Amino acid sequence: MIHVQLVQIRECKEVNQQKRNKKTLIIFIMGFLLTMFGCERSDKKKIKNIFPTESFSVVQAKPGDNPFIGSFNRAYKNYDNKSKYIWCLKIAIALDLENLYENGLPNNEESAIANKLEDELFAEIKKLATAHYIGHLFYDTFLDIYIYLSEPEKVHQYLQTQINREGLIRGFSYEINQDPKWKIVDGFF
Repeated sequence: MIHVQLVQIRECKEVNQQKRNKKTLIIFIMGFLLTMFGCERSDKKKIKNIFPTESFSVVQAKPGDNPFIGSFNRAYKNYDNKSKYIWCLKIAIALDLENLYENGLPNNEESAIANKLEDELFAEIKKLATAHYIGHLFYDTFLDIYIYLSEPEKVHQYLQTQINREGLIRGFSYEINQDPKWKIVDGFF
């Protein structure tokens, strides 16, 4: 009787092992097929590949009487997908003249205020369109921000609601121009 039970237990273990092997094989095949035919995993990879690894550099110069200083993501210099993001959004945040040095550049307090508004605007813009933040530049009493977009319409509509918003900490203007070769920002790279 004991011998029969041991044989049955051994047979049950073998059957369970075979079932586990089949499940493992099925999971392996499903993973292989998902990888080969690009289900969810390739979508994540595509999203990750839309944005290059950041490589910011500080740029500064004095082209005339007033200097400029800014930072730009040099990873976009040789970016392969420029032709997919042909709309250049330039936002110009007006700086408070009382918080500027004689050369038109902001003091630390003004810089922090302008950067905060920049961050708030960009956070909302990213929700509306694929937005590539190229960089920003302090120059002649303004903070100019450069962003490339896939679809400008929703961004335009959003910015229209913000431009004259009550309680806005700093005034700003913006323009959206078609720039398929990214010539507007080419000099900053």
